[in-house]
Amino acid sequence: MDGPLDESIHFSLAASTDGFVSDVQQFLLGPEAEHGLLLQSRYNIARFSPSLFARLGIPRPDTLARAVDKRLAEFLAGRILAQAGQQALGHVPLPVQIGDDRAPVWPAGLAGSISHTRDHCACLVLPARGGHPGVDIESIASGPGLETILKFTMNPAEAALLTGCPDFATAATLCFSAKETLFKALYPVVGRFFGFECAELHDMPGPDRIRLTLTETLHADLPAGIFFDIDCRRLPTHVVTWLVRRH
Repeated sequence: MDGPLDESIHFSLAASTDGFVSDVQQFLLGPEAEHGLLLQSRYNIARFSPSLFARLGIPRPDTLARAVDKRLAEFLAGRILAQAGQQALGHVPLPVQIGDDRAPVWPAGLAGSISHTRDHCACLVLPARGGHPGVDIESIASGPGLETILKFTMNPAEAALLTGCPDFATAATLCFSAKETLFKALYPVVGRFFGFECAELHDMPGPDRIRLTLTETLHADLPAGIFFDIDCRRLPTHVVTWLVRRH
């Protein structure tokens, strides 16, 4: 990641959304991702209004006709970042539809990934020739949430490895997030859902990378034993992970 870009995006989106979206950060990815963009922000459900869809030119899908404000807010926040990412890459922003498998369907020539947690969202967008992207953002888990991560997304060996980390909760959340990112990046090739047990952590997470190894063959191009170095950012309340798998 080459670093933050024009911070004016923070002020323009905060103003145009009446403070619904704020603290927007935009980062340029390296040439291996065709200089795509990673965007992340906060969103405040207390400042959400359904009228923002029309004001920002973002269609509200029929599938969300009966959705509660929480679901509408997280969907809109992700699409706002997707719109901003398209503009930053020099594209006229077009709607990012929802596919039959519930994954985002990006306009021709673009690829991307969207994620949201309680009050933060993230979006990765790049030229489609760059590869298959995945991004995930997670609030640092605690209590029952942390127990769920350990029980359902990690095996005992992974959990034991992470006990050596200074901040176990952050490390466990990071591992979970990295697996979510890997699923998103590989799904277009695999074409089916696969479980958390299909990728395993063998080494301690680094300061800005975490490595996962496939435990089984998912596709002819994705044999057991192949590993992926997934980028990450640790923040005080959440973590962000992302990966672009080259074609």
